[in-house]
This record gives sequence, C-alpha cells and structure tokens, in this order.
Amino acid sequence: MCDIGVPCHVIRLMMNWYTKVVMMVRWDNCYFSPCNVKSGVRQGSVLSPVLFNVYFSVIVDSLEKAALWCEFYDKYIGCIVYADDVILLSSSVVKLQKTLDICYDTGLELDVVFNGKKNQLCLRLVKLLMWQLTVYAYYI
Repeated sequence: MCDIGVPCHVIRLMMNWYTKVVMMVRWDNCYFSPCNVKSGVRQGSVLSPVLFNVYFSVIVDSLEKAALWCEFYDKYIGCIVYADDVILLSSSVVKLQKTLDICYDTGLELDVVFNGKKNQLCLRLVKLLMWQLTVYAYYI
C-alpha cells in the first residue's frame, strides 16, 4: 500500500483494525468459542472492495505487463474487476488461456483461489466502429 501512496499512519490504523477481528459462531442458541480472523476483509464494510482491489491489482498488473492486450482507445481492458468479481476479455481463445494461466500463477503467489464452479465462458460478436471483433469473456 506504501507503493500506491497510502500514508503510513493510515496503513497502521488499518493493520490495527484488522488484526483485532474476532468471530464467533452461533448455532440456534449455542455460541462457540471466539477465534481470531487471520485473513480476509470485513463483510459489508465499504472499505472491503477497495482493499480487495488493491490486493488484486498485482494480478491485473501481471496481465497488463504480459501484453496480451485487449484494449479500447489505448487503455487495457482485458481484466475488469469489481469487488471479488472478475471478467477477463481476450481477442482469441489462445490469449484467453494465457491470461488464465497468468491469473492462476500470480494467484498462487497471493493465496488467491479461483472458484472453478462459478466460471463461465461467453463468446460475443461485437460491432465496433464498423469492424467485427470477436471478444471472448471469461467470468471468474
């Protein structure tokens, strides 16, 4: 977070806030012993999607550096992320597979696990500026 210009006192505040997260399971009227939460972001917090996007930006940067470009007006749009939803766009199935490989490899380094049961492959023919462009979209 220092790399993107977040002030040190804000980072320390968030670290303090997140290191003290405790959860307890309730089943009917029974409460289980509390335990510390060591990873993840707080459910429902307005800060959680922002923190996830900062964390996930390492994967997006890896994709952008791989130059498997899917671009629009010179802007990389091959990976669209909101909260924990990701859409990968590619101009070919081969490039899409390379994109998935980069996501998988970089995800291993970050302990990001992609849920294979939620994935979908969509093929759309888009008319853009009188050109036909085949776009392969992969929802992670």
